Amino acid sequence: MFKRLLYLLILEGVCFYLPAQIFTWQGPLKGLKENGLYKIPLGPEIKKHMSKDLHDMRIFDSAGHEVPFVLLSEPLLKSSQDFIPYEIISQNHFKNYSEIVIKNAAKEKISNIAFNINNSDAFKYCSVEGSDDMKQWYSVSALQELSLVYNSSYTNSYKCIYFPLNDYMYFRLNVDDWQAEPLKINSAGHFKNSVIAGKLNDVQFKRVIKEDTGKKTTNIRLTFNNNQQVDRIDFKIKSPRLFKRHAVIYVNKTEEQKHKTINYRATLFEFDLSSDNTLFFDVPSINEKELFIEIENKDNPPLEIETMHCKQLASYLVCDLDAKNQYTLKCGNMKLKSPEYDLVNFVSTIPQLLPEAQVAELREIPATKVTVVEKPKSFFETKEFLWLCLALGGLVVIIFSVSLMKDMGKNVSGD
Repeated sequence: MFKRLLYLLILEGVCFYLPAQIFTWQGPLKGLKENGLYKIPLGPEIKKHMSKDLHDMRIFDSAGHEVPFVLLSEPLLKSSQDFIPYEIISQNHFKNYSEIVIKNAAKEKISNIAFNINNSDAFKYCSVEGSDDMKQWYSVSALQELSLVYNSSYTNSYKCIYFPLNDYMYFRLNVDDWQAEPLKINSAGHFKNSVIAGKLNDVQFKRVIKEDTGKKTTNIRLTFNNNQQVDRIDFKIKSPRLFKRHAVIYVNKTEEQKHKTINYRATLFEFDLSSDNTLFFDVPSINEKELFIEIENKDNPPLEIETMHCKQLASYLVCDLDAKNQYTLKCGNMKLKSPEYDLVNFVSTIPQLLPEAQVAELREIPATKVTVVEKPKSFFETKEFLWLCLALGGLVVIIFSVSLMKDMGKNVSGD
């Protein structure tokens, strides 16, 4: 009883403080100008704070209500079977730009025009005009970047420009050439399925290269800031001039068994570095914090690698936003499951061109503390009840003691 009393006295008026973090990072949305659907790009600098499948992320309005969204990731390439060719009426190159006129003979409603060109990594910008008589031209789309949507054995590729649906008989494209040589256009047309494809973002990483003379290999260690999805790796080789080397991408894994730990190497992808082929490789959505690349040199001198780039396919959120409201993207709540919103059922009807909203710099949410207050106690759990029990117990002891003393006195007098 005394232990119970001491315990209650110590806890009286004491509160416990426990960390209550739910989300760990947050950033406000900016760039809202009018009500409607918006596209919110998720670059590597944002996704590095999220889980691999992005299940830990939500968007909230100023009242704290959850805002539905759909996550869209661009495919690496589009199928060549989706390409519908058009007649090229004319193709002229002027001092700083090229002019291409194509004919939409069936007057189909289209939202993109693609060019089949010889492979080129040059950035190109293009504007589009439309006409039904090739005399009066009307603006269709302002200057925008041509984006890669399909390549075939890396010898030629399709670059595409997107615009609102139009059914002009003729489209005229003005391609900016002042920063690079003109593109060699083999054909023109449009893709039936017009979801933008192929846009790639750079992923930051640290690189360490070591030569193993015993195994005759070059070993490259790539370390990322966090788990980052990698969809393509690009190489630029300075020397030798002619080479062909087999390479393997792998990760180091650990497996716990009954009485021991096994370390092993898991191969993720294999490819050949060759001087007579392109040096960028599409990899199967690797998502690791650390990658290793082993290049077999055999009896050849090691490759002198000038640069390496890791690329990530662009992904973005699409959601319906009110320009007068304020929204915050939060992430890092690993207890969440992937959300199920109605918006996912309307992906096929989402317009190709959407205004963009941006996530301002994500900031870490400080660890907050909550006060855990004990639940109200009944009278029988209070210290007053314990003191009463002690008093009653003491009184009972006194009464019995007095009674015992009287009995003992009677016995003595009787004797």
